[in-house]
Amino acid sequence: MLILIVDWGIKALMLVIIISSVLSWIRPDPRDPLVKALNTVVEPVLLPIRSVLPATGPFDLSPTVAIILLWLLQSLLHNALSGSLR
Repeated sequence: MLILIVDWGIKALMLVIIISSVLSWIRPDPRDPLVKALNTVVEPVLLPIRSVLPATGPFDLSPTVAIILLWLLQSLLHNALSGSLR
């Protein structure tokens, strides 16, 4: 049950990262409550990745890297779950 909750949380975080990335293309008002809420969730995940990635000009690759890392974590959880069922 706990693994399913964590799996749902990872999926939700990936969706929030995607929404935040798409919103960044249209440059919404940073004082908007929705934008503030999204940034509160997303920035703690992306900041450590940004500190490691080299600068790529106007392109921020940290959301892509974060989604790949979350996908890998999700895969590991699925493997752990299927291994425990054997």
